[in-house]
Amino acid sequence: MASRTYLSMDDLNKAALEQFVYQPVSRDMIAYLANAAHSVIACDSTLMPPPAREAKSQSQSQDRPPTPPRSPEPRAVCSTDDALPTLEEFITQLVVSSNVQVPTLMSTLVYLNRLKAKLQPMARGLRCTTHRIFLAALILSAKYLNDSSPKNKHWANYTHMNTDYCSFGFTRTEVNLMEKQLLFLLEWELRITEHDLYRELDFFLEPVRIKIAERHARKMRHREEKKRQQEMYAAAARCCASPNIHTYNDIP
Repeated sequence: MASRTYLSMDDLNKAALEQFVYQPVSRDMIAYLANAAHSVIACDSTLMPPPAREAKSQSQSQDRPPTPPRSPEPRAVCSTDDALPTLEEFITQLVVSSNVQVPTLMSTLVYLNRLKAKLQPMARGLRCTTHRIFLAALILSAKYLNDSSPKNKHWANYTHMNTDYCSFGFTRTEVNLMEKQLLFLLEWELRITEHDLYRELDFFLEPVRIKIAERHARKMRHREEKKRQQEMYAAAARCCASPNIHTYNDIP
């Protein structure tokens, strides 16, 4: 980092991002991700996809996957349907099960907002569409950023939740389908740049930038004070080392 009185925004963003990626996953991060996923598309709470067996049979009945892959026809929610976990609960389940780290997890924001920009304003999703979108974004993020990432069958296992009020999870067939759909909607644009991260993570980077700027300012003030002291000591030393110009005649 350059030793300047003030750091540029690029310097601050770079330093803040380097610190942020080593933080542990927090509840604030999960809540922020859930809000971002909810903002991508409005969902119809009365519709759910068909049961996994039906979806699998429809997928297997095709000779090859269509382009784009078609979602199975939705069905109306019945009174016997299990409650849907909140998106925050679902993301927490994925974080705990997969042990995903902050760089991969938070990079999903790039794909979520990229998808939001591509969808039509009138687009509507099913009851669990936000869960599907987030999972697909996380899978793509893991595959893009890491040399080795979990297979889709493992991601399907990570989604399984059994609580007192719900039994929830996606099959490998569903996971494969949602990944293909997101790839198609994003037009295979998976590149993530530093400036993408600076923009999407600004909410988290801002307090880190402030601390870095304050620490740098203190460092520069200390350096300037030390420089002034050294100059004073040098001036005093020169005075002490100068020859005595007084003579005895000058003494009264």
